[in-house]
Amino acid sequence: MIGFPSYGRVWTTVEGRTQNGELFEVAGEEVGIRIKGREYRFLISRFIPSDRRYIQEWSKVDRCHRCSKKLGNAPYKEAGSYKFHETCFRCLVCNNEFKGGEKLKRDEWGGMVHVDHFDKAKMCDSCSRIISVDSLTSQQILKDGRMNCLSCTSDGVYEVKRMEEVRKRVWPTLASLGMTVPVGDVIIRVVGKDVIEKQAKKIKARGNLRGLTLTTYKIRSDGRSIRTTFDHEIFILYGMPHIECASVLAHEYAHIWLNERFIDDFPPVVEGFCNLVSEATLVKEKGKLASIIRENMQQSDNPVYGAGYRRMKQRLTVLGWPALLAEMKRKSQPPTP
Repeated sequence: MIGFPSYGRVWTTVEGRTQNGELFEVAGEEVGIRIKGREYRFLISRFIPSDRRYIQEWSKVDRCHRCSKKLGNAPYKEAGSYKFHETCFRCLVCNNEFKGGEKLKRDEWGGMVHVDHFDKAKMCDSCSRIISVDSLTSQQILKDGRMNCLSCTSDGVYEVKRMEEVRKRVWPTLASLGMTVPVGDVIIRVVGKDVIEKQAKKIKARGNLRGLTLTTYKIRSDGRSIRTTFDHEIFILYGMPHIECASVLAHEYAHIWLNERFIDDFPPVVEGFCNLVSEATLVKEKGKLASIIRENMQQSDNPVYGAGYRRMKQRLTVLGWPALLAEMKRKSQPPTP
């Protein structure tokens, strides 16, 4: 980890690397640390003994589920197994305190609204955090109609230059799975939802697409040898936070890996495989958003992306990555020149 000015305390790994960050959650063997606005999860065993003792003492104190600060001796409110400061136990829309017996709607981040006020709220298009419509800024409302919370807005990938940073972060994970860099040229375009929907019609793709890959190829023969060239275009939704962007980009690179080998199968197999690659990236990212995206993937009732992912996950459990890639390669059906 590279140190930079931030808030909270300085954390030190067993390898001696340091980072400033604020502890916000302890869950089993993992700890949540907020670093430069992003929320990450790490194994507690990753840190030196003094940090582990700090985590242990921190977790003994009753804390507000929303702000993670000490509850202290002041009165507090309870909702299920969670406790809140009275000032934190408020509706995000009307800003009034919740009272006993009211029906509430809660997100994974500690945000809550009265059920009756939910029509005046939105869910962040990326992390599903509840957002009050009245508090939205112009930066949070994207041109294609999507809405992001402040956290996802500040971490959003809006341009190709930032996308290149994401690409460099994704490829070490893909390489560790046994996937090779594409043979053909790859152009990554950061676009709005309308552009992806327009491009999707070309290949009759459907659904709430966050990314799309179009591959063209040419087969040349000089009578002695055959050569195939590829060109790839990846369309990625602009404005997604870094972690979500990384998972979508990994999914699209998996399509390129399949396309360059002329591997085709039923949609649940193809998209399920690509979601496995996406998940491998999310595991490396370790953020809370990564955990939420993985859970949504696991629980999805979509017959292609959800059921397909679970089917391929079972194959991965049985085979492991090297054998699974070999099995996919056996499905290759190259065209004849």
